[in-house]
Amino acid sequence: MDHVSGYIATGLVSLTVGLLLQRLKDRPKLLYWIPGSFLFQLQTPAIALRTDSLTIQNVGRQPATDIEIIHKARPDHFQFSTQIDFIEGTTPTGEHVIKIPSLGAQEHINIQLLGHTNQPVLLGVRSAEGRAQLIQVHLQRVVPRAVQWLAGLLVLAGTGFLLYWVVSAVTFLSQAIGVLK
Repeated sequence: MDHVSGYIATGLVSLTVGLLLQRLKDRPKLLYWIPGSFLFQLQTPAIALRTDSLTIQNVGRQPATDIEIIHKARPDHFQFSTQIDFIEGTTPTGEHVIKIPSLGAQEHINIQLLGHTNQPVLLGVRSAEGRAQLIQVHLQRVVPRAVQWLAGLLVLAGTGFLLYWVVSAVTFLSQAIGVLK
């Protein structure tokens, strides 16, 4: 019976390690956010201008390929803030698609949109590796580097003290129930 339980334990450990390695494998991960949008209601001439900004970033460790930015209809005007190759297309159902061949690891792009007849309605962002994740962002004040270092040291010290107390508690309980002497 001991041999069978050893085989089962070995199989479970191998399966767990295999799944963990698969989860930690290098791959691209696209995030996108809309840092700003504004609607101008002009009186003369009576027109509504909408401006949007869209940022896409690959936070993964591998390049993302075949990136698609999908809008309900073609925005009146759009422009990338940095020079990048792209191709425009349309889906069979009429959505406008901007295709970018690749986006390197830790690289980001920004696209500015302006609409006066066709308001830019973003339907999604995806790549060959999967859908991009929309994240919420807000502006934040940047604190001085010394304050960031001090906060990091305090977090590290707190983690060390917490680990010390957890190990002490486990040792105490092990001695109390007779596992350790």
